[in-house]
Amino acid sequence: MEKSANSQVVTPPKLIPSFVAGFNAVANHVYLIIFPMLLDLLFWFGPLVRVKELVQPIFERSLQEMANVYPPETLDLLQTSKEAILQFFNQLNLLFAFRSYPVGIPSLMVGIAPLNNPLGNLVVMEITDFPTALLLLLVCLVLGVICGGLFFGFIARITATKNGRLGFSEILSQMKHVLIYFILVLFMAIGILLPSLCLISSITIFLPSLGSIPYFVLGVILVWILLPFAFSVHGIFAGHLTPINSISTSFRLVRKYLPGTGMFLLVAILLSQGLDMLWSTPATNNWLTIVGIVGHAFISSGILAASFIYYSKGMEFMREMMRREAAKKDLPQATLN
Repeated sequence: MEKSANSQVVTPPKLIPSFVAGFNAVANHVYLIIFPMLLDLLFWFGPLVRVKELVQPIFERSLQEMANVYPPETLDLLQTSKEAILQFFNQLNLLFAFRSYPVGIPSLMVGIAPLNNPLGNLVVMEITDFPTALLLLLVCLVLGVICGGLFFGFIARITATKNGRLGFSEILSQMKHVLIYFILVLFMAIGILLPSLCLISSITIFLPSLGSIPYFVLGVILVWILLPFAFSVHGIFAGHLTPINSISTSFRLVRKYLPGTGMFLLVAILLSQGLDMLWSTPATNNWLTIVGIVGHAFISSGILAASFIYYSKGMEFMREMMRREAAKKDLPQATLN
């Protein structure tokens, strides 16, 4: 019996079955797509809260000061990108912070940044002082993380093999852990991205002939570093782990037992971004955009559910492999005895 049990074939999670199971789970609990739908409707019909009048004078003053420091080639590059940067601030909505990363509710409208809807132009609310802008940004981020945590928690529950009732105390524990996780990720991002972007910007300014090559190299390095953290948040909701334990578990799972995680993430990104191009086809002043909002809500929820299923199957595979490794280490001692 023992030999038969040990000879059982254990395989890592499969790519296609994970996605199929994820979309089936969302189809059976279709009410979950209300989360991303409501968020997109807020961005579509809500106010446009921006800081253009606050940021534009500072940006133009910075360009004038750079004219006395940097070579003419660099200034030409900055002037070329000036219009694009100003257009970005023209469409930037501070409410987009509700779509927090990496824990947050998916949104189609964040990528579109609408200025109008079928009822007319969005109501513009300009914020002209930094304290108010920072306070609003912080409030939106915290609410976005909390709402995103609820969304993740519900998705984890419908994909679990034993989906018992989600109690209030468990929800509070998850919210606490996800806020701590968000703060950890924020500090990690600042510690990694800020020095990297400063270095890349310096290289680009003094060697403009390199073009986008430094940014491409930085992107490849970041992908290699961040890939093991792909499931760093899943353990909080699916495994009831603390943020630190969830991050370390994801690192060990991906590096040692699931080297195919990169393919899973690639398919998820291509599926999400490819269909987003389809959902974004109608103009924002067309009622057909509702079809895109519903389609995006279902697809993004299904992909997230598939990631939880892939993670759960991967954890089962890792535990079984660890058990077998421990059994092999104990086998020589047992034989001697």
